[in-house]
Amino acid sequence: MTAKPEAVTPRGVTPSAGRDAGVPVEDLTFTGLHESGGRMTTALTPQPDVGSRADPAQEYLGRQLRRLREASGISRETAGRHIGSSEPKISRIELGRTRVKDRDLHDLLTLYGVTDEVSREAILGLASKLNQPQWWHDYGDVVSGWLRSYLVLESFTDKIRTYESRFIPGLLQTTAYAQALVKHHYQNEDEVRRRVEVRQRRRQTLLDPRRLTRAPNGVIEPWLWAIIDEPALHERIGSAAVMREQIDFLIHATRNLHVRIQILPAGTAGLTGVGNSFSLLRLHTQELPDVVYLEHLAGAHFLYDPHEVDPYRLATERIGITALHPSDTVTELEKAKRRLAVRF
Repeated sequence: MTAKPEAVTPRGVTPSAGRDAGVPVEDLTFTGLHESGGRMTTALTPQPDVGSRADPAQEYLGRQLRRLREASGISRETAGRHIGSSEPKISRIELGRTRVKDRDLHDLLTLYGVTDEVSREAILGLASKLNQPQWWHDYGDVVSGWLRSYLVLESFTDKIRTYESRFIPGLLQTTAYAQALVKHHYQNEDEVRRRVEVRQRRRQTLLDPRRLTRAPNGVIEPWLWAIIDEPALHERIGSAAVMREQIDFLIHATRNLHVRIQILPAGTAGLTGVGNSFSLLRLHTQELPDVVYLEHLAGAHFLYDPHEVDPYRLATERIGITALHPSDTVTELEKAKRRLAVRF
């Protein structure tokens, strides 16, 4: 990029390229075995553990501010002077090592030429979520740092695409199913209760029918697109009654216009080239690029860079093509419920 003079004229910011179009359930729950739902995953490329780096959501915001600054040809030194601070302060903000004050953020966005109100409000709203206590802060004993970051980013999503290879996706889990999962890993009853409560709160705040959106052509777009590996329907989590209730819940979920569920037939996961569960989060505006979220036993990874995110975007397309059509989902779920009666 050719640097522009320091005294830049504010201009609109070019939307990020490569964003895909779209894809929402009333009365639903979390994301697998870990807090976001129940999954164990590994990133495509080695990433440092969350515990050794800045807060992932704060780092994500810092990266976007750096991108906007560089796109406008502004140096860190000039940006620092603009808010009455210094180049090191801007560097710490962009690395996610320190939080940015609301007033400073307003001034930086103006300096960087971000004049579109939708874009400004999205970035300011994300920063506010990071700076102000949210409902999950009441569950600090069971909500880890990386999960807090995920909850911040998830609260700003327009669409979530999730692939689950072993469990029912958390946002589609019943309370009984979630309890059975959590009890496999935690024995303390109060801790189990509070962890499940967090999942219930996510369900209530995120899977609201008011999230239903329409594309420019007027077609209703699903907000949650979940692809479930068929074996997850046959994995006994809790009792047979728990699994029957869970499958009935999935059937009910398919009636919601803001939810799309597909079943990946047993034995076909290898054909997609995808071995692990993941979620692809699309945030409110083009100025906040997509995020890939993966969990593992020791924490989680967040991928932000386009060259890291694009393979997962393509993976969702491959899995969606290999999976059964959404119109076949209820039939497959009914079959799974009948098999339960035979097996258990």
